[in-house]
Amino acid sequence: MSDEVTQLNGEGKKANYWKSLNELAKNDEYQKFVDREFPEDATELNDKVSRRSFLRVMGASIALAGFASCRRPVQKILPYSNQPEEIVPGEPLYYASAMPFQDALTGIVIENHEGRPTKIEGNEMHPASGGSSSIFNQGAVLNMYDPDRSRFVRRNGERSSYNEFVSFCNEHFSDTGRNIAFISEANSSPTFNRLRDQALNTFSNARWVTYEPFGEDNALEGTSIAFGQRLRAINHFDQADIIVALDNDFLNPAANKNSVQDTLNYTQGRKVESAEEEMSRLYAVESTFTMTGSNADNRLRLKSSEIELFVYALAAELASSLGGLTEFSGYSNKFSDHEWIPVLAEDLLANRGTSVVTVGNEHAPSVHATVAAINRELGNAGRTVTYHEVPYLQDQYNREALEQVIADLHDGGIDTVVLVGTNPAFTAPADLNFTEAIQNAGTVVHLSDYYDETSKLAQWHVNRAHFLEAWGDGYSFAGTRSVVQPQIEPLFSGVSDIEFLNSVVTGEKTKGYDLVQTTWNGFIDGSFSSGWNRILHDGLDDEATFPQVSVDISSGFQSSVSSFLNNVAESGGIEVVIRPDSKIFDGRYANNGWLQELPDPMTKITWDNVALMSKNTAEELGIQQAGLGVAKVQKIAITIDGTTVEVPAWVQPGHADDSITVTVGYGREGIGKVANKTGVDTYPLRTTNSMHFATDVTIENAGGSYEIACTQDHNSMEGRSLLRHATLQEYRENPEFASYESAYNAELPGQSYAEEQGSNRPMTLFNAQDDEEYPDYEPQWGMTIDLNSCIGCGACTVACQAENNIPVVGKREVSNGREMHWIRNDRYFEGDVDDPQALHQPVPCMHCELAPCEQVCPVAATTHSDDGMNQMTYNRCIGTRYCANNCPYKVRRFNFFNYTKEYLTTGDDPEVVQMAMNPDVTVRFRGVMEKCTYCVQRVNKAKIEAKKETGSPKPEDGAVKTACQQACPAKAIEFGDLTDENSNVVQAKNNERNYLLLEEVNTRPRTSYLAKLRNPNPKLA
Repeated sequence: MSDEVTQLNGEGKKANYWKSLNELAKNDEYQKFVDREFPEDATELNDKVSRRSFLRVMGASIALAGFASCRRPVQKILPYSNQPEEIVPGEPLYYASAMPFQDALTGIVIENHEGRPTKIEGNEMHPASGGSSSIFNQGAVLNMYDPDRSRFVRRNGERSSYNEFVSFCNEHFSDTGRNIAFISEANSSPTFNRLRDQALNTFSNARWVTYEPFGEDNALEGTSIAFGQRLRAINHFDQADIIVALDNDFLNPAANKNSVQDTLNYTQGRKVESAEEEMSRLYAVESTFTMTGSNADNRLRLKSSEIELFVYALAAELASSLGGLTEFSGYSNKFSDHEWIPVLAEDLLANRGTSVVTVGNEHAPSVHATVAAINRELGNAGRTVTYHEVPYLQDQYNREALEQVIADLHDGGIDTVVLVGTNPAFTAPADLNFTEAIQNAGTVVHLSDYYDETSKLAQWHVNRAHFLEAWGDGYSFAGTRSVVQPQIEPLFSGVSDIEFLNSVVTGEKTKGYDLVQTTWNGFIDGSFSSGWNRILHDGLDDEATFPQVSVDISSGFQSSVSSFLNNVAESGGIEVVIRPDSKIFDGRYANNGWLQELPDPMTKITWDNVALMSKNTAEELGIQQAGLGVAKVQKIAITIDGTTVEVPAWVQPGHADDSITVTVGYGREGIGKVANKTGVDTYPLRTTNSMHFATDVTIENAGGSYEIACTQDHNSMEGRSLLRHATLQEYRENPEFASYESAYNAELPGQSYAEEQGSNRPMTLFNAQDDEEYPDYEPQWGMTIDLNSCIGCGACTVACQAENNIPVVGKREVSNGREMHWIRNDRYFEGDVDDPQALHQPVPCMHCELAPCEQVCPVAATTHSDDGMNQMTYNRCIGTRYCANNCPYKVRRFNFFNYTKEYLTTGDDPEVVQMAMNPDVTVRFRGVMEKCTYCVQRVNKAKIEAKKETGSPKPEDGAVKTACQQACPAKAIEFGDLTDENSNVVQAKNNERNYLLLEEVNTRPRTSYLAKLRNPNPKLA
């Protein structure tokens, strides 16, 4: 980086961390932006639309997000005539259950207040969660309370009833010779798959296709080629010393349905307590700068269309040492001489049996087959990678099966289509023309959460119950079996997948509870009642996995290699890569305001999808980089197979050249107030020949501009360095690298004078309590965040939002710098703009012992508690915002709106909206400042329990977990009592890598960080 774009930080070192290209350039626009804490006019309520109009557009998701900034509503109180024995008003109950995502369950624990679920956490007993969760798990409660969900059964668009639907099924499906096509989402439920088999046995001319826009079909087909069996590969990252991720964003829940467990396993291999310890090494080869790539020790930018060539070149390099890859011997392509190939091969061969090679699901079966063969020959199979038979998976390539079903629909060969949950009218490959084909079927029946694109083409639409409202069951990704138990009666009288399918097959209306118990009668040995109750209590049957298979390279693979190598083409020109969105996945979460407003982990964009490209590619296309604040960006027109879609262009540092990435799931209409017309629908670009990427594309500058709400330049610290990181080797050479002196080659300001005065830390003008002055009967709370574990996923942000009633404010308000998140996840780049490193840092309130906010509040609304927390007294706050101006960490948020009249007391369903709020957290009102509280409601509850049990208000270590700590899938956060020398948080703070943010300001924060480490291969560094 040139001197023109760096500046001195501290007294001796230059910092070169930057959030955006504008910050890197330090241009006039950026300087003007950071001089104001908010963009121009952001402090004025001068929007062109009225507040009432804004709320009507935004919909109840703002309210559902917790209604921060609401005045406390008047509640109707109805006493129990017979109070249930287990319910104590104000005391929540906790139930173990599981959340389905595609065909993988994650174990969860649900907090239930007097019959209404309000919060989801991971189940510590369940191996798929280990007590942690993803953004999708945290956002699930909001999905259930969404008033835009379908509310009733429709027949030909008109309101009907489920009883009428059952009567129809009894009559229509009595003809078992009908040509029926069942199309469903992936589902691991034993009950669902029992009914599926029953349907195929009942209807002689029926066929079943499982369709997921982004699934594991190619991976299964790849193991079939390599080993002769369709097997699921399970990576054990905690056992691996070397990890090679080939276009596989396995830390991202949108790209990996087992991301929570995989993230936990991955970070376990990265935990370093001292300079003597080892840590794993992660290589990432990818086109898009992903969450996984940002955590890699070595990263290579490569077009997605070139990953196949890269894999074959690696296999050829390994062939001389691995007998099962001899068919690749002598093969060469453009990457055979690439510097990465011999280095990767050397590292993999040196770590046989302790390495993992993995490739993204959407790559071709031939690539998956080659990767599976590499793992087998390296001795990884059965150790770091295990292969499992999954009993419910069909023995067919479902993508080809879907093509055949739609072709038969075009030909009029199918008279009835039953769709279970899936939405192919929106997500199916565009060249299949599903919307046209489905009209040739005489009868179409559709079960779905919303009256969506496919529902509008169906004669019968049945509204689906949320998993929190229905009985169900299923398997985790690795095979742990669980029961899904409901927490509340269906809000809109929906039915579950199994109830719906049972009605289709039998013509009867049977409760989901009975259907699940019928299935589990075959699983539970001994007393069914005691076994059933144990499973409901624990949330899982046992920790058994799917049957593991000992694999060998099949003869079919050897004969297929020549075909792979002859058919691979070297692409030229620009490619377009199509991916699921990191926040709303394939579009199924598009109406979730929490997820829409969560900044993307890499771009920090909210409420939109964009076309990502490198700076070089943008310059070739004549695209200018995004602006600041209200970012006005140019649009490009992407044409694939004659279909053109205009998408906003976004320059992303670290993106591969000659590659453009778009994400799907946006641009929907008629779904809900949040999703409607948010972003651009890019599914029309996806065809059967371009499911992952397209190379025969035309890209043009479409002209015009598009407004993007991006948070990457919000809350700037104006060049002050927040991050400290080093390589593992640098850490070994200087274990104190994270100290202020080592970081800046300078003494901590005021330290020498303090030592002269007999103090161990810089002096202050303010009344600072010494440690011994805090009450010894009170705990002293503190937190650490390990940057070596944090992956930047944002689960902490959504968990905090769900726990603390934090509002969604919408795209316009985010553009104005008014987002309300109590935890922001900063993403920094370091190095060259074309190929930088990326680092993540969550920033909550620091709970400073010398809090600058406390010194300037004219009404003492922000004060310090006896247990060391910086507290807000909301009914004292008069909204001067002096505290936010004086906070060096920029972690305070101001309420601009009052939603009470609009949503908590009026509208169609004010009761549903009110049910979403956490009753343990104060509901704030307009004009109030708010911030992270260390989840004081959880702290006080634990102190009360400890006082009752032991007489001391000091809970035992681990009794209090903040929402962010509990959700974090990387276990990066520790929280506890600083007076307990044996507590995890004290142990973390005693680590050599521990440092304070802006230590030179002498605010003495209670939250500290553990510096990040990387373990790069020095031959590629």
